[in-house]
Amino acid sequence: MESFKIYLVALLLTLGGSVACAADSGNPITSNKGDSSFYNPHDSFNPNVEEYVWEEQKTELPPFPEDENLVEFQVTRPNAAFSYYIDANSLSYTKADGIVRYIVVIKSKTGAKNVAFEGMRCSTKEFKTYAFGNGKGKLVKPRKFEWKSIIKNNYTRYRKDLADFYFCNTDLLNLTAEKIITEIKYGGAKAPEAGFR
Repeated sequence: MESFKIYLVALLLTLGGSVACAADSGNPITSNKGDSSFYNPHDSFNPNVEEYVWEEQKTELPPFPEDENLVEFQVTRPNAAFSYYIDANSLSYTKADGIVRYIVVIKSKTGAKNVAFEGMRCSTKEFKTYAFGNGKGKLVKPRKFEWKSIIKNNYTRYRKDLADFYFCNTDLLNLTAEKIITEIKYGGAKAPEAGFR
């Protein structure tokens, strides 16, 4: 009987040491998912955290932009044939869904003008075009609009620059439309230099 007790104590010490070693090594310990006291963060079931579901807020079309409300911003694109503007009156940031909404106006050297009402999600580096200017002073919704990844090419490079220098380069919890407009107007160290245009 005495030898059985000694064997049992030795067995328990061995098992305890194995569990401790597994924990110290950083290896996940297999646990019963039904027992929250042994929850492993690698398990798919998390009894302590509610699942977060992102939902986009309703978006209303703003008025068509007036020239006096346009604020020019710089784009890091050499030899650009275009000038880029944000309509200050349309710019907004909604904390509930983390979207910056704005009207961008792109003017060519020949006087042609492209207008688009867009949204940008800094957390996912995506954009959505809600409406286009129809050339008659109206914003028109496209047949289909969806979130797409921000890419950097010759014509749409402005989106990446808006994200990198003006929209997504700061504390989003304290982001406001006023702060974005101030950054665009007065530049700051993070804004691209005019020489890069």
